[in-house]
This record gives sequence, C-alpha cells and structure tokens, in this order.
Amino acid sequence: MKVLVVEDNTLLGKSVKRGLEEVGWTVDLALDGDEGLYCAESCDYDVIVLDWMLPKRSGFELLKELRVKGRNTPTIMLTAKSAVTDRVECLDRGADDYLVKPFEFVELVARLNAIYRRSIGQGTSTMILGTLAFDLAGQQVTVNGRHLELTGKEYDLLAALAAKSGQLLKRNTLVGILYQLDSEPESNSLDVLLARVRRKLAGSGVEVATIRGKGFVLRVADPLPR
Repeated sequence: MKVLVVEDNTLLGKSVKRGLEEVGWTVDLALDGDEGLYCAESCDYDVIVLDWMLPKRSGFELLKELRVKGRNTPTIMLTAKSAVTDRVECLDRGADDYLVKPFEFVELVARLNAIYRRSIGQGTSTMILGTLAFDLAGQQVTVNGRHLELTGKEYDLLAALAAKSGQLLKRNTLVGILYQLDSEPESNSLDVLLARVRRKLAGSGVEVATIRGKGFVLRVADPLPR
C-alpha cells in the first residue's frame, strides 16, 4: 500500500512513517495542509492518514477539497478531540474512520488495514482480470464462468493481489492485510495460503509470481494470438 501521512508534529509524523514502512508500506509525509493537498493531488494513494489541526489548511479543509474534486481516497482522521460530537463530525465531513490521540500504533495499523480491505473495488461491483471475475459484493470469484471455491483468507489474499494487479506487494504488506497485528500467525502461514491459491488458479492464465526477496505480483497472461 502507498500511504500519505499529513501531520505537523514532526516527531509523531516521522515515527508513524517509520513504523508503517517497517510493516511493508510505502509512505510519504507532509507537514502542513498545503503540502498534504499537493501530495494528495499529485499521486494516487491507497490511504491517507490526516491530522485534524494543521497549519496553512486544516485537515477538514484538505479533505473537503479532495472530495469536491472527486478524489475519494480512504482517509483516517487523527484528532485530539474525543467527544462523541467531534467523532461524528469527522465521519460526517467525509473521513472513513478516525483515531483519537494519543493512540497505539497497532490500532492505527489495524484501522488502516480495515479501511484498505473495504476500499478494494470500491465504486464497482465487479473486477475482471483475464479469465477471473470478482463479484465484490458477494465476495465470489469465477474462472471462465466457473465458481472458484475459496476460503475467506484465500479470497482476501487474491482480492488484495488483484486490486494491485501487475504491481509488487511486499510480504509484510500481505501479512498485515490478512492477519491482525497482535495475532501470531505461523511463520509459513502466507506461503501455505499462496500455495493453495496457486493450485486453484492453475490453468486460468493468471499467476501469483514470487519476486525473490521483494514480494509477490499477480500477473495475467497475454492472450494467445489467433
């Protein structure tokens, strides 16, 4: 995932950036509202972490500008205000979630993963990749019209890879999406899951390739020339 953190507290911003990079995400840090808006309009992010109170332009002003321009990047608002009315205001103004300062880093990561999972395929009911068709509402996958039997974890893995088809996803990123940060999956859990998904994709023309030492990429084979 590519994340934009907009936070004017330099120490906190750098700490969040470093922590998210350690779990496998690519992170840009902006230190005021104007810089945050520039970044958000110049690059496609999967999620934005946005402080409420910012110099030059508040988090709400930034978010409103993005929404007016049709940029619906999932956004979690950071706020020092803990009243119910303040939290409701965050959601009413277009934030997808909020987190009250001070917060535990593990909770931020869990909320970001949840927002990202919800955002996969947002705005569309289907996703087509070669012979694969994803029914995002029903969380079902077909291959050439044939239903593909998947467990919940297998579906989540395939959907995460499909949403970034052709792009590298780091091992840590996939582990973060699939498992709670405070859980302790077996060290080979992801490899076992990948092996099962690969077996089920056999013959579909879609593969999950391993980029040694870096991560995984879902690739769709070019159709054979007629």
